[in-house]
Amino acid sequence: MFEKIKSDFKGIAWLLIVVGVVVNGAGALAMSKTGLPLYLDSIGTVFVAVVAGPWAGALTGLLTNLILGVVSPGYAPYWSVPLLIGLVTGFLANAGWFKHWLKVFALGLIIAALAAVMSSLIAGIVFGNFTFNLAYFLVEEPVDKVATAFIVFIVLQFLPKQWIALFPRRENVD
Repeated sequence: MFEKIKSDFKGIAWLLIVVGVVVNGAGALAMSKTGLPLYLDSIGTVFVAVVAGPWAGALTGLLTNLILGVVSPGYAPYWSVPLLIGLVTGFLANAGWFKHWLKVFALGLIIAALAAVMSSLIAGIVFGNFTFNLAYFLVEEPVDKVATAFIVFIVLQFLPKQWIALFPRRENVD
């Protein structure tokens, strides 16, 4: 197991993590400027989790959150949410969940539920704001995470096979 994790972090994985962090930040910035109820701050995390494995995806999410937490301190307490998104996405991708659109849809719903529950728990524990926003649970998170999963799925469909061959977990895409 540790050998597979170690092999996931060779060469291109580190570049993918950096690109993933940048894509996450760009998505977060773009959405903050539009006022839409989307975040799109996990596209890089999901991409890296699929093509480089769960641990690389988790690291991408964690680094993104820590960097965004410096710029906007409100992000900092939520560090475990993108970490969990990376882990779960990577493990599901390893199990073949990124090869068919229906499974990608289900994956989006799963990470949406996890993100919504974790975020709500953190908000309650850290900020004392235990509220249940039905629109957040049933619309915002599911739309955001399903859109994120499909954006990554579509991007991977259009990437040249030569690029995909370079990824540590290329079998998750083929």
